[in-house]
Amino acid sequence: MEEGLVSRMGRINVLELSGDHRQMGRQYGKLFKSHLIGFYESAVNDYFIKKEHFSYLKLLALSRLLFRSYPAKFKEMFIGMSETSGMGLSKLVMLDQLNAFELVRNQNIGRCSNISAWGDYSILGTLILGRNFDQPEYFKKFNEFITLTVLNPDDGIPVINIGYAGQIGINSAMNKRGVFMANNEAPVIKGDTININAPNVLLAELEFLMRSSSLSDLDKHISPIIVSAADAKNACTYEWTASDMKCAQRRGNGLIVTTNHFIDPSWKRPSLSHHAYGMTEERLANLISLGEEHKGKIDAKKMRELLDIGLDEGGATHSDKTIFQMVAVPIELKIWLKVPGYQDWTEVDLRKLFAKYDANPVPI
Repeated sequence: MEEGLVSRMGRINVLELSGDHRQMGRQYGKLFKSHLIGFYESAVNDYFIKKEHFSYLKLLALSRLLFRSYPAKFKEMFIGMSETSGMGLSKLVMLDQLNAFELVRNQNIGRCSNISAWGDYSILGTLILGRNFDQPEYFKKFNEFITLTVLNPDDGIPVINIGYAGQIGINSAMNKRGVFMANNEAPVIKGDTININAPNVLLAELEFLMRSSSLSDLDKHISPIIVSAADAKNACTYEWTASDMKCAQRRGNGLIVTTNHFIDPSWKRPSLSHHAYGMTEERLANLISLGEEHKGKIDAKKMRELLDIGLDEGGATHSDKTIFQMVAVPIELKIWLKVPGYQDWTEVDLRKLFAKYDANPVPI
């Protein structure tokens, strides 16, 4: 596996990397050079610079500022990518931080939805996750760059991460031990503080997945964000600001729904305006209603059906802004991926991907 592997799962790219972080970066840059260059032209040059009129210097300054907070091992990874891709380090960081740039462009972009069902809500009590990753409709132009990346560090637990070419920071990810994490934007309001010197949270989460066999302590350095996390037995939604963190309570014995606003009442945050953040309150209510309606009947197939229900039909999926969807069963190490309008639901057996790395020691 020293050279890495590239394959396709239908129309979705699969990239497998192994070794130390510098080696994984060099494999990434060599194997995905054309994807990295193509995505930069489409996303950074055509979208942010030409369409949204961001200056290159502004993006450069933001990328350099953000890179300062990268953990050392991931700095090594991006340096390795730069060495073999022919792209400058700052341009690669721009790809990794594309979602952050979009948040800078528009504070109201939050539209993602997550639902976890287990205990009394799933057929066998097994934990089932459903996730919608949503962005502006323009992002559908980037479908060809959606990538399932398998990271097999020589000093940690293998992780699969789903995002765009060049993105290492967590979007939707699960490790070989069945620990899952995904991020939703949260509204930034007056009074929120952001610590620019804190470790980059998306990469801190990836480091957590490379070290953790179950849900446990998470890094406490963060700007306002909502993190859905789960393992084979339990799920939690972490609502984080730079100053505090709360774990949202589940409903009954085994249902948690997450959209784009903090639901713990102790935050005492201002009420949202009607239809704010892509109808975050409506999406939350719809998924809770669906979870209750199908209580005790949810399995992976039913979860896919629930995610296929549009927002205007009582679900949470945007007809124009849902970029990809994911259903996961951590105990089985299986996921299903869908890119609406591009690729239908496709099963991925992660056991087969991770089995290639069984020879590597995994810390307990």
